[in-house]
Amino acid sequence: RPFSPNASFMGLLIAPFIVAACVGHVTPGRVYAPFMRPAPVVRLPVSPVAARPRAVVLDAPSLAVACAVPSLLGLWKREYTVSYGYGGAMLAAGGIALGQCASLSSLAAAHAALYVAYGLRLCLFLLYRETQIPYFQQLRERIEERAPKGSRAKRLPFCLTCSVLYFCMASPLVLTASLGLPATAPVSATMISAGFVGWAMAAIGDMQKTIAKRAQGGSGLVTSGLFHWFRHPNYTGEVLLWLASAITGLACLVTNPTKVGLVWGAASVLGGAGITWVLAQATTALEKRQRDKYGGLAEYEAWVQRSWKGVSLPS
Repeated sequence: RPFSPNASFMGLLIAPFIVAACVGHVTPGRVYAPFMRPAPVVRLPVSPVAARPRAVVLDAPSLAVACAVPSLLGLWKREYTVSYGYGGAMLAAGGIALGQCASLSSLAAAHAALYVAYGLRLCLFLLYRETQIPYFQQLRERIEERAPKGSRAKRLPFCLTCSVLYFCMASPLVLTASLGLPATAPVSATMISAGFVGWAMAAIGDMQKTIAKRAQGGSGLVTSGLFHWFRHPNYTGEVLLWLASAITGLACLVTNPTKVGLVWGAASVLGGAGITWVLAQATTALEKRQRDKYGGLAEYEAWVQRSWKGVSLPS
């Protein structure tokens, strides 16, 4: 099972019902004493917080499988590890968490929904781009040609390395699923909202650039829409999304810093930092290609002056 409470918790959960079977019948807010007609009713106060079911914990093996299996698509096509494998891992991790929606707080459910939305959107976008635009089919094959020759097993280290990154990126889900609604919930809710803003920015940026490139025959600058202000809104949006997700989990951890939680918190930091570095590297490389190709053109220079390139590495 993707979520499994520990044995002591299950014992505490079952014990009241065993006692109830021997002593009386228990329902929320009431205790009915046995062997009496009519049964007197003793009303017990029920705390709204106590009445909320505890969020079950997303365990490490389930999360590892969710991130590793899609990454193995790279054994078929190397590029799929960082495209469909990436989106599939986030979709699977969020889907496992969202599958326990009845046990999650509203905060954790929204967090899981963000991962599902990201993974589903990315996979559908990649499928559309690959099947409808010849340039991206050619790009996939060029990447495949540069892949290690010989046994497909040579690709396995790359696939598994990526799956570790995806595992760390999904780790904040464990913190929000297991810690319920902490005192820092307003901070986490704000970060989840920021994550959806980043999701929308990446989605709009990807689609706008794809449509423009298709109209231009695969070349030319895209400087309108979101690109008027952000030179790479898809990368910038993703950085916002994943950093916001990591902060969401850490904000939940602050109120309950258990040893296990600190391990998941460390993984969340590594995931946020790792994907930010990957996206910064991609931004830096794209900046260089554009500068080499369009540098000196009036349109390009004006665009650079008014827009933000986003998070990048020192050049």
